[in-house]
Amino acid sequence: MKKMVLLYNFSGERLSGVKRALIPLKAIAKEVEKAAYGEKLGCLVGAEGYVPTGAAAEDFAEELLVMSGFDGNDIEQLIHGLRKYGVGRVALKAVITPTNIDWNSSELYHAVRADHEEMQKRKAADR
Repeated sequence: MKKMVLLYNFSGERLSGVKRALIPLKAIAKEVEKAAYGEKLGCLVGAEGYVPTGAAAEDFAEELLVMSGFDGNDIEQLIHGLRKYGVGRVALKAVITPTNIDWNSSELYHAVRADHEEMQKRKAADR
């Protein structure tokens, strides 16, 4: 699978910074429009066997960054690049997996959001 990052709800300087951070990784930045939130992630990243369905899904307003075709080193480089180009922290991030490739954007968002909230609770409890 080619290296690609699906970008949800990024704009302005943050969007520009993410795109600059992806250049050294030779990764494609794809801004996902709300009308495509119902498509399976496999379709959005161009995986074999996935075709658009025109399905609709609930939208969301938070930024979400979804990586496809990335290994651990690529992820580290991206995180470094996000800091270097002034984007800083992106709270909601995910990697396409064999489990979530069949999910739509809304389903992934809710799963990542729940994981993020759980991690925040653990951090608060550890303080």
